[in-house]
Amino acid sequence: MNNQASGHSAPSGAEASGRKSEWPRFLLLAFVGLPVAMTLAIAAYGFIVWFLQILFFGPPS
Repeated sequence: MNNQASGHSAPSGAEASGRKSEWPRFLLLAFVGLPVAMTLAIAAYGFIVWFLQILFFGPPS
C-alpha cells in the first residue's frame, strides 16, 4: 500500500528526534508542571474560602 494514499508516512529522522524530545517535556509536565498547578489551584480555593468567611459567612461553628 502506498503510504501517501493511506495518509500515513514512515517516520523520518526529524520526527524520530522529535519523539525523543517528547519524553523530557512529558516528565517536566508530569513531575513539575502539574504539581505546581494543583498546588496553586488548592491555594486559590483556600484563599477564596478564607476570603468568603471574612466577608460573608464567618468562621465555621
